[in-house]
Amino acid sequence: MCDLFALSANRDYSAPKSLPIFAEQAGKNLDGWGIGYFRNHHAYVEKSAKGIFVAGQLHDSFQRLARVVKSRIIICHVRLRTSGLIDECHAHPFVLKIGGYDWIFAHNGKAPAIESYESRAIAMKEAVSDSARTFEFLRDHLTQHFQQSSDVASIFEALSSCTSEMIERYPGKYNFFLSNGQILFIFTNHRQFMLLKGSKKLEGALLITTVEKGLSDEKWLRIAKSTCHRGMLLAVSGTDIIVCQPL
Repeated sequence: MCDLFALSANRDYSAPKSLPIFAEQAGKNLDGWGIGYFRNHHAYVEKSAKGIFVAGQLHDSFQRLARVVKSRIIICHVRLRTSGLIDECHAHPFVLKIGGYDWIFAHNGKAPAIESYESRAIAMKEAVSDSARTFEFLRDHLTQHFQQSSDVASIFEALSSCTSEMIERYPGKYNFFLSNGQILFIFTNHRQFMLLKGSKKLEGALLITTVEKGLSDEKWLRIAKSTCHRGMLLAVSGTDIIVCQPL
């Protein structure tokens, strides 16, 4: 299973400590990696189809990016292929425009049913995977919403609605990060997310990962799907969880 990491802060931040630890913990995932971040409201993604470890050492480019990338929100994905080819097109994160703005998306899970989804908008044709189709589904449905409102509360409501519809139409296991550089949305319906704010050993931002025990021996908060609901959806602004709601 792929693994996810995100950093969220109130100002531009880097993750030279936590990103390498995340890569090491997710080292069994050897089919590619990517780091997404924002600069001047534009999304940038650097990724590779190569393993995160080369000859027992952390990939040189990954180490460099961990040191130099600075952004209010950083999203990282380390891949273990379940569908699609092993190439850069299938490495996450992905970028699409929603409401005229760049959004970054990274996903882990398994939802083969959604691979049949066909977007009427611009599709990521080179990426043949459930993750790419999931992002397109969310983009298509959120785009309709942006014609009416773009405040955080209404985006959260729209994302909650379209995620519920997606799960109903295309049942599967979904875990994802979705961000426009200001707000980070987090969803899970099958795995946990571990959260830590104000770490004394790593960065002092809000850190989020799917790695089960977190990235340090500090007290991480576990967010998991409620057994009574379709999943949990969170919205994060800076270092604060502003909404946490079951679907």
